[in-house]
Amino acid sequence: MKNFFIYFLSITFIGQIQSIELPIIEYQSINHPVIGDQGMVVSQRMIASEVGASILRQGGNAVDAAVATGLALAVVLPRAGNIGGGGFMVFRKNDGEIGALDFREKAPLSASENMYLDKNGDIIEKLSEEGALSCGVPGTIAGIFSVHERFGSLEINRLFRQAIEICTKGFKVSTELHQSLKNHEETLKIQDSGKELYPSGRAPDVGDTIQRTLLAKTLESISFKGPDYFYKGEVNEAISEALLNIITKDDISSFNSQWIEPLSIEMYGKIGWVTPPHTQSYLTLATLKIYEILDGDSKDIDLHTLIESYRAAASQRDDITYDYGNNIGLFPGLNTEYLKSLSNLIDLDNSSKFDQPSDIGGGTAYMCTKDNEGNAVSLFQSNYYGIGSTIGVGDYGFFLHNRGAGFNLSHNHPNSLKPGRKPLHTLSPTMWSVDGNLDMIIGSRGGRYQPQLLSHFILKILKNENLENAMTSPRWNIDEFGKKSLSEINIEPGLDKKIIEELINKGHKVNQLAELQNSYGPISAIVKTEDNWKASHDLRVDTSSSIIE
Repeated sequence: MKNFFIYFLSITFIGQIQSIELPIIEYQSINHPVIGDQGMVVSQRMIASEVGASILRQGGNAVDAAVATGLALAVVLPRAGNIGGGGFMVFRKNDGEIGALDFREKAPLSASENMYLDKNGDIIEKLSEEGALSCGVPGTIAGIFSVHERFGSLEINRLFRQAIEICTKGFKVSTELHQSLKNHEETLKIQDSGKELYPSGRAPDVGDTIQRTLLAKTLESISFKGPDYFYKGEVNEAISEALLNIITKDDISSFNSQWIEPLSIEMYGKIGWVTPPHTQSYLTLATLKIYEILDGDSKDIDLHTLIESYRAAASQRDDITYDYGNNIGLFPGLNTEYLKSLSNLIDLDNSSKFDQPSDIGGGTAYMCTKDNEGNAVSLFQSNYYGIGSTIGVGDYGFFLHNRGAGFNLSHNHPNSLKPGRKPLHTLSPTMWSVDGNLDMIIGSRGGRYQPQLLSHFILKILKNENLENAMTSPRWNIDEFGKKSLSEINIEPGLDKKIIEELINKGHKVNQLAELQNSYGPISAIVKTEDNWKASHDLRVDTSSSIIE
């Protein structure tokens, strides 16, 4: 039976905005990416992409567009984009410089392993995931002002303006937002910051219009008063109070985002760039490099080898991925000899037993931007589970994350809770270059799924498949199964039966899914072709692509 889909493609030109509704007739159909040679924005929501595109039209650069898009997502998708969370960015300047910014949350100075333990030293279930102890100092606002101060071209309050307007004028509730608000209804609607999300006393339906006037007021104050209003002014006190002073006003006022060196490795003639640990971003590149080591010169993709490459790399994620601080040089994850040693663990004819990384969830918004000068941004922001901790900050209209869930609760583990430490993150932004020139900007939400989704997608591009085919191909994931587990793969419909049979014959357990999975995306991508650029969104989730030309 054929699968039918409808998606929305937003194409923005200077001087006019045109929305076109295009059908995907069947799974194998082309998804019509946007094509051009100028500025592009791809994000998780059409309204946010249009905000970023309008900034480019006004003369802003890729950083300006990313900031404005992220702020819009903080309004319309609070489960993912939120000023109470944090994020990572990989950027490329038009002179070829590639760098990264870490504005993730960090634990308070009072933090200790014992915070999650009872008097007998046993772990208290859910304490790291729910309530005040799951929170750290939020970093989004610090990140916005840091990157704007260094690279922005338009006035900062101009980048806030459209997000504020969306708050006050109202916006339509998406399926994702409806689900989030419904799931957390009893917790959110009784809080000052959450009441207006439930204008009729219940979760709004898909397509209903809601306003966020409280958040609008907060964003306007931040836009004119700067980050000190958030970190040293009245918002500081409100955050500390909301968190029962577990995070103190001093914790908040001392927070700074960090400029960091991205990690990189070459494969198939291109260089991939990612953020370093404490993220798992390296796993995407590690998987692809291991595959290249085993691949030879084949033009085709051997799915067994790719899956085993990921499993071998991911089996050690929880042991080597943590907050290295100033000792990132000790991280082995993209060392060539280390990756060769992992490749030696792979049997090309049979699936092997590997440890699987721990179950870390999501609540993530990804966007990528490119301007006509060659500047580019690959950006994640996140509030983590659902709408984070669901703890609202007074009547300021936003909620705090629960990234404490990313800490390892084992005693004295390098990723255990410690003062000022940042937990393991799943966020995996990528940037790609060829001969010093920008080539691709690709990322996806999806928690621990991210390197699985991205490695297969990017490998298709590296193997010279077009963007359309890469975006519409069936995806797979391996869930968390425990120590020394055999491979169990969930695969979307549409994969060739011969490939499935081959996987089964090599020892993989294959679960064939009946439909596309919302959680297997959205992948957002901007890719250089021979003559121009292509930007593409993902049919699995309400995403959009915008272009300036």
